[in-house]
Amino acid sequence: MAEDNSKFDVLAPCGVYCGACPSFLKSCMGCASESRDQKRTSKWNCKIRNCCYNKDKKFCFHCEQFPCKIFSKKLLHVHHGDPAYAYRFELPVMLPALKGLIMDEYLSFQQERWKCTCGGTIRFYTYECDLCGKKQLVDYRSEIKL
Repeated sequence: MAEDNSKFDVLAPCGVYCGACPSFLKSCMGCASESRDQKRTSKWNCKIRNCCYNKDKKFCFHCEQFPCKIFSKKLLHVHHGDPAYAYRFELPVMLPALKGLIMDEYLSFQQERWKCTCGGTIRFYTYECDLCGKKQLVDYRSEIKL
């Protein structure tokens, strides 16, 4: 089941950092949130989320079957080649390297990774800071040892 501590709601079971999503804290409280008090409801039918939680895993990459057909079909075969969705296509390479991290470490990694030099957050799809507007490519390869 999802972590009781809501500070981790910002981490989706698939490994995506919801904090960089433009909808986060507006219409959505994060993919791991169990709160029914939000406008975004697609998470309740997410096959990745349901599979992960039904196996009692926090993240897909904790599963011995990672990356499975569900993960690949839902994240990697949709929007293929679209640079706005680059954050999805790095997951199969990045996540196994992070497998040993505890939740706090993974959360810190993602928060730092998507933080702009001005202190704002770089958002998915545009890769633009929500405070200063600067465009930035977020590259995981310089931040972890693969």
